Amino acid sequence: MTADTAARAEALAARIAGLAPSGIKSPTLVYFDIIGICWPIRCLLHLKSVEYELIKVPIDLWIYRQPDGSQPLVSSFPNGHMPLYVDADVALSQSNVIMAYLAEQHDLFGGSSSERLRIMEVMAHAYDALFHWSGLLQIIAKMNLPDDLVESRLQAFLGNGNWGLVNDGYRRNLDPFERYMAANSDADHGFIVGSRLSIADLHAFNVLCNWYKAFDQSLFVEKYPRLEAYVQRIAAIPQVADYISRLQEPTTWLPLPPLGIRLTTPEELSGLTPAR
Repeated sequence: MTADTAARAEALAARIAGLAPSGIKSPTLVYFDIIGICWPIRCLLHLKSVEYELIKVPIDLWIYRQPDGSQPLVSSFPNGHMPLYVDADVALSQSNVIMAYLAEQHDLFGGSSSERLRIMEVMAHAYDALFHWSGLLQIIAKMNLPDDLVESRLQAFLGNGNWGLVNDGYRRNLDPFERYMAANSDADHGFIVGSRLSIADLHAFNVLCNWYKAFDQSLFVEKYPRLEAYVQRIAAIPQVADYISRLQEPTTWLPLPPLGIRLTTPEELSGLTPAR
């Protein structure tokens, strides 16, 4: 790392560490310069026309280490990772908690206590579908693993081989979304919980479209036509379509051979919805 990288990382870390409700001028969101898990938060803020400051963290600054091994940016976050949301009332650093807080403010948390609980279930499952032991992130991240092990994990995720047959591959993560839809007595309205848009839809859309469908469009459309129709309905909501077409970035960084992390490219985003 260069001296310039060190200076930039330390300056950004100091800025972030200084964010607090008592001194904030406008709502502020801190996250990587990618889609990632922050898509629902940013889409919600756009849906509700909330003016906020977005502090984008480049990956080279995030992974920067000082000579003693410490990471100034990582240490500037209470829990050591992003996102971070700060406004005049709160400073929150867990994505699902941030979403719950914003949903309460903007009437996107269902119409009853039972709907709220189901929304929280969908949010938790969306997180598991990316990060749990059978999630997608482990499949697109090489992380210094041997090529043959990476390939075997991919085949298991696709439902191939002995382990794929045992754990049911990617269906373990996608089938529950269909079951949540089937359990919704108001499903005719086109939402995953209740009869109107909620944060459950923003979380489900992000995982289903920006991660799973982008991973393999033809497989997703062929195997999950009901989820494909759901993705297209959510994408057709005018404010969502506007966010996708004008503001949503691809996930293009981390092209590091030892890590081998394959995240969503602009080409893979093309054609996911009419807005892309």
